[in-house]
This record gives sequence, structure tokens and C-alpha cells, in this order.
Amino acid sequence: MPSPALPRRRAAVIAGALGVVVLIGLALAAQAFRASAAGASFIDQYPGSYAPPPGTPEGFPAWLRWTHFLSAFFLLFIVSSGLHLRRRQRPPAFVTRRREGFLAAKNPTRLGLHSWWHLVVDTLWVVTGLVYVVLLIVSGHWARLVPTDLAVVPNAISAAVQYLTVSAPPADSWSAYNSLQQLFYFATVFVASPLALVTGLRLSPVWPDRWMRARGPLSDTAARRTHSLVLWYFLAFTLVHVSLVLLTGARSNLNAMYVGVDDETSWLGVGVFALSTGVMAAAWVLLRPPAQIAIAERVADVRVMPAAPKRG
Repeated sequence: MPSPALPRRRAAVIAGALGVVVLIGLALAAQAFRASAAGASFIDQYPGSYAPPPGTPEGFPAWLRWTHFLSAFFLLFIVSSGLHLRRRQRPPAFVTRRREGFLAAKNPTRLGLHSWWHLVVDTLWVVTGLVYVVLLIVSGHWARLVPTDLAVVPNAISAAVQYLTVSAPPADSWSAYNSLQQLFYFATVFVASPLALVTGLRLSPVWPDRWMRARGPLSDTAARRTHSLVLWYFLAFTLVHVSLVLLTGARSNLNAMYVGVDDETSWLGVGVFALSTGVMAAAWVLLRPPAQIAIAERVADVRVMPAAPKRG
């Protein structure tokens, strides 16, 4: 009997192949457009970015660098636990909040370990995001992420054409992002993240019964599909984001984002990036289900399930 995972793998391979074909087609179209007189004139008029509002702060302060790292750290475990939930396999343990203590619940709901861990890292990710948004607004750095001019649209198209023709648009991320970056960063912070939060709450035990709906945006099906789409968006965004950071002046980008200095020659940012990647890799290895169970046992009642019998 064929494995249920085979159709999903086949669909993933087909989707990946189609994605490559579409990307090649877009690259060829962008190359043809850029080689034309109209394309050259368009890119000359819209180089890929516009001037930020006067007084917009520059650089990457410590709070921004730390929230950036913590968001990526927690997102790693959000995605991994989310993928475990998508497989719908029996969890290795079940977690139930206690009726007494700091995290007491009157009518506790039993959760599978992957669901519980997903909620824990989700909560930490949301707290980090709220700190980031508050400081973004208070510091004035919001103007770097929020489009303030309609010129963002043609400049974003110009930046996309330039990326597709393997040349980064002229921009200095220390003072301002290019328009394509700005649109995607804005969408990630102010659209995708709230969608992930709301749909995640809808699928969690904390969602009030009176707000349940059988159909429409608040239905279980709609929330699950939207939550899944947001998950894949974060994966795609992370892949593209990290690739462009490393391919468009890695030392300059990493020095800015990880050390907070505007320097194209120092290797310090590369070292800090490598260290942070090592921390995430170590956490990935250490925070497996046995460690998650040990953490859960400190704050809740845990029932560990016997290992599933191996198939002959």
C-alpha cells in the first residue's frame, strides 16, 4: 500500500519544478524588458527606492538586532512544530495545565506535546514581536518599513526587474531599504504576522466558543488554510531574505544587522552571524521532544506515551 506521504511529496516536487519554470520565465522577460528602450527609461526614472521622510533614523539599534534574532529563533521552532502538527501523527506526550499554581486553569484542555510546544514558542514570538513594534513606533524606525509615497510601487517593480536580471538595485540599507524590501518587510510585520496570530488563536483552545463559525473567515477550515499559507510564506520569505543578504554584500549587511555598524570590510558581522546560526543549530538539536517534555513537566501535568511499535 503506497505511503500517504507520497502524493504530498509528488505535489511538492511538481510545485518546485513549476516554480523554477516560472522563475526562469520571469528572468527572461525581465532581461528583455531591461534591454528595451522603455525598460531602460523606466529603471532610470525609478531606480528601485525613494527618499525616506525627513528625520527617519538610520542604522540598526541593539533592540532591533536582538528582536530580529529572537524572532528568527522562535520562528524556527514554530515552523518545526507546525510541520509536526500537519503530519497528524500521535504525539509522544500529552500536556495538561494544572488546576493550581501560577499557570492554573479552571477547565484545562489536554494538548499533544507538539501543540503545546507550538503555543509556547508562538507566545514568545508574539511577545518579541510586540516589543519590536512598540519600539519601532516610538523610535521612528517605522518610517523605514511603512511605505510613505506611492512611488514605492514603480520602484518595487524596478527593484524586482533588477533582481531578476542578477543585479541588485542601488540602495543603502543603513539609511533606507529599497522599495521591494520595504513592501515585503511591511507585509511580513503588519500583514502576515497578525494573520498568523489571529488564525493560530482561532485554531487554539483559547478561542471562545461563541466566536466559532461553521463557515466564513472564522471557520475552522478557513483558519487552517490561511494559517498554512502564512507558514509557507514565512518559509519562502526566510529563504529569499537570507539568500539576498548573503548575495548582495554579505559583510556589509551582516555588520549592519548583527553588529550595528556601517562597515563593508569588517568580518565581525560574519562571525556574529555564524555564532547565532550555531546557537540556533544547537537549540534545534537540544530542544527535541525529550527536552520539551522536561520543560512541560515543570509547569504542567504530562503523560508520556509509550513508543509506537516498530513495523516488521
